[in-house]
Amino acid sequence: MGNVQQADQKLDWIYSLLLYGLGFLLFWEWLRPLSVISNTGEPEVFILFTAFLFLMSYFQIPFWLSFPIKAIAMTYALHSLFFPGAFLEMIWFKYFLSDVGQNIGLMFDTSWGELSNLFRTLLFFILLWLISYLMQYWLIQTRRIFLFLVVTIVYISVIDTFTAYNADVAIIRIIMIGFVLLGLLQILRIQEQEGVTFSKGRFPVFWLMPLVLIITFSSLFGYIAPKAEPQWPDPVPFIKKTTEYEEGSDAKGNGISKIGYDEDDSRLGGPFIEDDTPVFNAETQQRGYWRVETKDVYTGKGWDVSLPDRRIFEGRTDRLYEESVEVEGLDANVSMSGNVEYDFIIHPGQVTDVEAPDDVQLVTNVVSGKVFTQKLADPFVLDNYSLSYERPTFSEKLLKEAPVEYSQDIRNQYLQLPESLPERVSELAEEIVAEEDNPYDKARAIENYFVGNGFVYETKDVSVPDQDEDYVDQFLFESKKGYCDNFSSSMTVLLRSLDIPARWVKGFTEGEYVSTNGDYGEYEVTNNNAHSWVEAYFPGVGWVPFEPTRGFSGLADFVSDYNEEGGAEAEAPEPATPEEEQPQNQTQEDEQQGSSKGFSLSLEWTIWHTIGLLIVLAAFVVYAFKNYKKWIKRFFLRKYKRRDDSKALSEAYFRLLWLLELHGIKRGDGQTLREYAVKVDNQLGTQDMKVLTRRYEENHYRGKPSESGWNEMKELWENLIKKMQS
Repeated sequence: MGNVQQADQKLDWIYSLLLYGLGFLLFWEWLRPLSVISNTGEPEVFILFTAFLFLMSYFQIPFWLSFPIKAIAMTYALHSLFFPGAFLEMIWFKYFLSDVGQNIGLMFDTSWGELSNLFRTLLFFILLWLISYLMQYWLIQTRRIFLFLVVTIVYISVIDTFTAYNADVAIIRIIMIGFVLLGLLQILRIQEQEGVTFSKGRFPVFWLMPLVLIITFSSLFGYIAPKAEPQWPDPVPFIKKTTEYEEGSDAKGNGISKIGYDEDDSRLGGPFIEDDTPVFNAETQQRGYWRVETKDVYTGKGWDVSLPDRRIFEGRTDRLYEESVEVEGLDANVSMSGNVEYDFIIHPGQVTDVEAPDDVQLVTNVVSGKVFTQKLADPFVLDNYSLSYERPTFSEKLLKEAPVEYSQDIRNQYLQLPESLPERVSELAEEIVAEEDNPYDKARAIENYFVGNGFVYETKDVSVPDQDEDYVDQFLFESKKGYCDNFSSSMTVLLRSLDIPARWVKGFTEGEYVSTNGDYGEYEVTNNNAHSWVEAYFPGVGWVPFEPTRGFSGLADFVSDYNEEGGAEAEAPEPATPEEEQPQNQTQEDEQQGSSKGFSLSLEWTIWHTIGLLIVLAAFVVYAFKNYKKWIKRFFLRKYKRRDDSKALSEAYFRLLWLLELHGIKRGDGQTLREYAVKVDNQLGTQDMKVLTRRYEENHYRGKPSESGWNEMKELWENLIKKMQS
């Protein structure tokens, strides 16, 4: 009988593992489109949290233990998404509780649109928690999953039709997973309802494998087989045509946008119209470009940032220039106009200090250098702030003599190019710099290349590359008409094709002069001043700005040489009229120093230790779940081993009844102790429970308490507990 019971338990274990595994894979399809249809930056956190919930459900951890563990995991996930720094630094928890309290009040006021991103994410985690419970109910209790499968197919179909998410492979996965799951549940229902058993508790491989093979073959055949053209017209163009404002389209059907700063640069190109809406006013000692961020990944259609992670801003941006570069310390005051709401700092260069209210937290992206402002872990628009920064003067001698040996980190990050980039782009770069012998002169040659050679600054008649066209290649060889994004992207790609590290910079030009107040000049910056430019990296110097856009002049200062004391011999030869340019934040080098290194470790914890923490926590839960019964039994063995009083037998007997229930030998309703003792002895293969029960009844009901009774029965009591452990 013991062998049969063990075989049944093994079979149940395999069933549950398959059901939960397939159920999680099916629910995973709901989470995959998050990064496409929303602004969710780290969907893997939600996927890992969901996997952890399914794991907890699979092991059927008691509620009193699983609830706090899940709550801690959810809190850690929220911390990894919204709060820089270490999880154990509980200062962030105060902000979290305050934010939750405020948002609960907003919910009672039905102010749904004002809920913070942190609170909405908390609600989403709770929703995932509830769905994991429902999945357990559907899979284990009711054995019904068809309705959820149908809803999943409808959901993915709608997402595929009306968004950029491509669900071709997702539909195949859903059909295969769903049908296998339905087949397995049907097998289990037949077994439970009809009383069908499988020989020696073996898993029904001969039932399930043909089903899996048929579903796999049918799905793959349907995927690769030729398909007829749609019989019904596509409704999406009609819907878009009836809902879009058609006056904002050009002759080619490309939407015309207003100029201005936009966070999404994944798809560049197309015309725009000017917009003189004020963005901010700045008082500064020297005019210059206002930078926001850099981007390092060129996709062939636009730009992206390789890492979205953030860390606490230490009061200064990462080093842009090496110590060999002469810098001048300057101050600036920025006042936002209120027409736009930017939850980030706009600054003229390498920031050394930012004066902001104490309750406003500054965090920075470690790759782009973008400095975000937040309050209670939620994006916050800072209307006024003051900052100190450093303005460089570059030595052309140092730049020309800069070595060409770059660190591996620089090469990996800032020489990236897509494999689809046409070869003629690199061939053009080699042709442009054929007469130059150092990276600086090569960069100047590429910068000057756009002055002639048929390139025109244009904002209206600007093409959008086709699906199979590269953005830079189309501009360099086909249209030769565009604005700053075209020129700056092209120069960055040309530099990278020559193995010169470069990156794309976004921000604003200096703006329009308004007035003078002592040593400070006031400038008004509008959406028309939005701009992009290029930075190239030179070892020993740092990141140097270049301005390839026609009609714009960079405001960086260059001198022909340095004197022996290290001072500049000459002033910058290019006075430059309006427009934008200033270097950007570098991240990877300064992270190796001082406090930045500490925050780099903290950031690394936020990313990778999310997975590590969940794995360790899951391993601990599994280990505790498998051994907690053994620990409890050992505890009671030690507790009653030295007891010799008259009450020990009664107390130990009731503890034994509780342990038997925990072990799975349950006492039936109305079952006497002697009847239950027979059941226990049959299942454990002993006669001890009947003897112990008779002695307990004598001791308890017949009024014959004896101090020696427990000592005589202790061995039987211990034997029964040890039998449960075997």
